[in-house]
Amino acid sequence: MYRFLRTILYGFFYIFYPRKIYGKENLPEGGHVVVANHLAKTDVWYVGGIYKKKIYFVAKKELVKKKIFGRIIRTLGGIPVDREGYDIECIKESLKVLKGGDVLAIFPEGTRNKKNTELQPLKPGAGMLAFKAKVPVVPVIIDKKARIFRRTNVLIGKPLYLDEYYGRRLDSELHDEINEKIRKSMLETQRELCEMTKKKR
Repeated sequence: MYRFLRTILYGFFYIFYPRKIYGKENLPEGGHVVVANHLAKTDVWYVGGIYKKKIYFVAKKELVKKKIFGRIIRTLGGIPVDREGYDIECIKESLKVLKGGDVLAIFPEGTRNKKNTELQPLKPGAGMLAFKAKVPVVPVIIDKKARIFRRTNVLIGKPLYLDEYYGRRLDSELHDEINEKIRKSMLETQRELCEMTKKKR
């Protein structure tokens, strides 16, 4: 069912919303957390399309609760999260994915950036999961909100390894340190993509 849905939905999407992906050489082997900026609902297709294999992504529980749409999301790898509190079930499922060697995608801004400007403040969940699973974080930047028949550029940044933090207690101070490191990595990738697209115009 997954392959069928992916072929149909991704195929349909990329006909109308073409994209160019840069930086695939930066993808590490094994499990890792993808952190991407969030401009529109279509972002999940751009991130998912980076990989040929199935990846998992955190989706707000309100979407997953919808009967038909919710089943599609779960089949495609969606993991429901309660954004209002500490969702232990989401954490457990996400860690299982990462420790199993699979990829988990998160939009750490938590909500769409409707102004399409610099990153909004990041939620700490992505860093916490990567730290606990001992996997790298991969920044992914989408250059603009999708528009029909207009190409969107996606850049995969260099993986961020958190080895220097292993052995420390995951308290609020460490949360902030890791979160800031992830944010800087995303901003650096954003600047790189901006320069790349300017040169190609």
